[in-house]
Amino acid sequence: MSIQEDVLSRGVRSRGLHICVLGIIGSGKTTTTHNLCEVIKEREGRCEMLLEPVEDNPILPLYYEDPKRWAFAMQVKMLARRFSQQKLAQKYTLNGISCVQDSSLFGDSCFVEMLRGNTMHEEEVNLYSELFTIMADEGILYPSAVVFLKCKPEVALERIKSRGRECETGIPIDYLRDLDDQLSTLSESMRRYTHVINLDVNKDMNADELREEAADLYRQIRVLREHPIMSRLGQ
Repeated sequence: MSIQEDVLSRGVRSRGLHICVLGIIGSGKTTTTHNLCEVIKEREGRCEMLLEPVEDNPILPLYYEDPKRWAFAMQVKMLARRFSQQKLAQKYTLNGISCVQDSSLFGDSCFVEMLRGNTMHEEEVNLYSELFTIMADEGILYPSAVVFLKCKPEVALERIKSRGRECETGIPIDYLRDLDDQLSTLSESMRRYTHVINLDVNKDMNADELREEAADLYRQIRVLREHPIMSRLGQ
């Protein structure tokens, strides 16, 4: 290890981990986020969990009723909340506290791309991109690691049906396939800036197996942080 790498590694190790979990709907993002957070708590004493900000989103039901009317407002609302989460995550890590985030500011761009020219006008997409750029200039950092859940759309669709959430009824398989393509492209592009771990989640597992999987993920991430990738968005 070079002198520069050694200095960077020591600097990164003094901070907490910021781990983002990405995956299509039904891939098990929340379960993975929860288990990984619990494992880190056991190892480090504390870990914060940042869940998707959808439960108290007043625009979400409006969006499901009339997607074309509310798509832009929905994405901007999510962007604002993701930005707040991102800054909170960075505050935690700078103070030596690790956190695990269900989805991320970066993953939302995949949904916007899928809405482009359909439920979102091109000018709305451009405005969203402008807002994202402004936020990026405020010092947004890439996470320490990204865990990308590799799940076949057919498997995800069966899980969506089995959990029976009303807002998810009627999600077509083509939507999941398109989202999987977008997230796959995103995760590969993020390798230039952070560590990305692809995790096959097509097999259903019990609670003990899920916990062991999370423990293995944590071990991998601890090894990877010895080789930091230092970058700011846009550089």
